[in-house]
Amino acid sequence: MPKNFRGQDYSAIKKSCLKKGELFEDLEFPASSKSLFYTKVDSGIEWMRPKELCKVPKLIVEGVTCDDLNPGELGNSWFVTACSSLAQEKKIWAKVIPDYKLQEWDDKNAYVGMFKFNFWRFGQWIEVVIDDRLPVREGKLIFCHSKSRNEFWSALLEKAYAK
Repeated sequence: MPKNFRGQDYSAIKKSCLKKGELFEDLEFPASSKSLFYTKVDSGIEWMRPKELCKVPKLIVEGVTCDDLNPGELGNSWFVTACSSLAQEKKIWAKVIPDYKLQEWDDKNAYVGMFKFNFWRFGQWIEVVIDDRLPVREGKLIFCHSKSRNEFWSALLEKAYAK
């Protein structure tokens, strides 16, 4: 069982959001420039949810392959390479993005704007919870993103890793 990062429990937060009828907003990693930069503040950045960026967002479109990714403005080739390697290891992939089908946007799952990812850190699995707000400029994702405009696993995974 993964340890909760920063004490955030995915199930408890989801239950609370459903009860309140609200989308999750992560106060531990706010949708602001302080989550992106140490000192400089880049203007022109907005934070949008995937449903604001496309009509039918998906966590994963037709599986995950090593050819899915675009590094974005940072040119995070190391992250893209790591994700590409991860995409080829299905057992590890299933640990990093647990229950991905239950996190998908569809009518079967109550959507609260929240995702969970697991990372191996200091000898143990850590569960990182994030909201789905992503930094964009002129309606386009700034950082790592999938080549398919409606696929968001890579952008959300990078956000969880940054947190």
